[in-house]
Amino acid sequence: MLNLDNSTGIAFISENSPIRAQLRQYVQGQQMVMTQTAFNEFTNIVTSIAGALEQARSSRFLLRVTVIRDNPSARSLNLQTTRNLGENDIIILGTGDQLGIITMTADAKAVRAISGQGVDFSAYIHPPCRLTGN
Repeated sequence: MLNLDNSTGIAFISENSPIRAQLRQYVQGQQMVMTQTAFNEFTNIVTSIAGALEQARSSRFLLRVTVIRDNPSARSLNLQTTRNLGENDIIILGTGDQLGIITMTADAKAVRAISGQGVDFSAYIHPPCRLTGN
């Protein structure tokens, strides 16, 4: 099982995503989950920015993803928000930690900020990708 954050979802659906094939290969044969918080962020971004092609790809993508409830680990709840680490980052990465699974993200700053507070989560960090509006 893999925990996907909203940045990973965007990389999967972005028109001309340079990393889509790499991400597909990584998730092949694994169950993909998204916390409720990540799902809400993802759908808000898709609704406001994505064009018709990206929205269609989003619909197909979400058929393969199971939305799970937010359930951050106890050690994540002790983290402090910073300029590079928001509350939603803590919830999303902390839920992956609680489940003992890898969280896929393009938010390397958040992962480094967590590590800077003495906590290491299992994360697969990939390059960011933006929606094109197509």
